[in-house]
Amino acid sequence: MKTWLDKKVFVFLAGIVDVLWISLLWYISSIFVFTAGCAMSSMYYTVHTRIFKGEGYIFPTYKKAFLDNFRKATLIWIIFILLDSFLIFDFLLAAMAVRQGSALAFLYYPVLVCIVIALMWQLSAFAYQARFEDSVRSVLVKSAYIAFTNIGWMIFLTAILAGLIVLCRYLIIIVVLLPGGYTCLLHYVFEHICKKAGWIEEDPAKD
Repeated sequence: MKTWLDKKVFVFLAGIVDVLWISLLWYISSIFVFTAGCAMSSMYYTVHTRIFKGEGYIFPTYKKAFLDNFRKATLIWIIFILLDSFLIFDFLLAAMAVRQGSALAFLYYPVLVCIVIALMWQLSAFAYQARFEDSVRSVLVKSAYIAFTNIGWMIFLTAILAGLIVLCRYLIIIVVLLPGGYTCLLHYVFEHICKKAGWIEEDPAKD
């Protein structure tokens, strides 16, 4: 019993170390904002390969994924940056209108909903980019399809992310573990969705 328990504790602690290491790599490779999209895809692929399949090592896997995904993931990220900038600007205007009692205040909640939808789309897009070889257009279209046809799961993921971000104000350890830990949850949900849809099998094409 003691041996079994010791093994479980060791596996758990090793998993925490892996999540920490992946999170640090994400923070480092996202210092330049335009690389954040590639960093997200690389983090997802590393979580899939190292944590869920137990293959390879963290840094070599992350580095290979970063180089392989750089061109397409960065282009996708630039598209999302433009979309996010537009939505955030509109949201700030709507928030100002609310404070001033302007007629444009009615845009506040519709724009907020659009921001949430955009976030769900982006979570799906970078997971899809990490797991499938496809064109930029196909990544955007198919990830949107996944997000909108699994809206319940995506709302769940968005709510968890929002809650964790709020908790970061009170627990510094969450800040350190958030990227890798959250990606583990995203991986579980995304893989479940894709398997249910028949998009991936037990031995996916891109591993």
